[in-house]
Amino acid sequence: MTNASERTVSRAAVAAALALALLAVPLTACGGQAAQGGGSSSAAEQTQSVVVDVSSWKTLGDALAYDNGENNTAGWDEKRYITVFSTDGPVVRVVAKMDAETYEKLGALDATDEGYNEKFLEVMGGLPLESAEDLTDQKVTQDELDAYVGKTGQDLVDDGFAFESYWMYGGDETGAVMAKGPLAYNVTFDVSIPDEKAGDGGASIMGATITDAVYAGASMDATDPSTL
Repeated sequence: MTNASERTVSRAAVAAALALALLAVPLTACGGQAAQGGGSSSAAEQTQSVVVDVSSWKTLGDALAYDNGENNTAGWDEKRYITVFSTDGPVVRVVAKMDAETYEKLGALDATDEGYNEKFLEVMGGLPLESAEDLTDQKVTQDELDAYVGKTGQDLVDDGFAFESYWMYGGDETGAVMAKGPLAYNVTFDVSIPDEKAGDGGASIMGATITDAVYAGASMDATDPSTL
């Protein structure tokens, strides 16, 4: 039986080492940048009382100062670094412009290094942003997700969701990652599917009943640089 951690493995090209270390960067790791002109308050404190103004972000470091460490996904290539993360306010998608030197330095970082977060920010924090987008209005709310309980996988597809992968199978229930737009959701179904059907593209859960659904983070396409 697989578990939720295998979702990260299935997105190795997208999340890579970031799922292990980077995007759990404490807000205080880049608090010096986030607090410029703001006295001693941290980015976390600021976002609790004000709406995050993504238009003010100029660099990747500016953006990551607001990352609250939840539901983070990242992908990159030689031209771009893309990350979707939750702040204490909006869910945002940031695209930074990569250069060859920084790309090589990023590849040389060791995600198991105790100082990885700081070294990552030294290497990547200065990358200029191409865009920073608030995705909050595209997020399916928990109330809306709860309304799908008792419905089927086909109902999700009919409402614009797309199957991405299984994150749990082989037991009494099956879990699937279902994407809608740039965001994805972990959906649990009351059906058991064997290992040999794990590659069926979601066919086994189309007629199955939904028992639970929660927000999971970015869809695969949202952090794939090849889509730009």
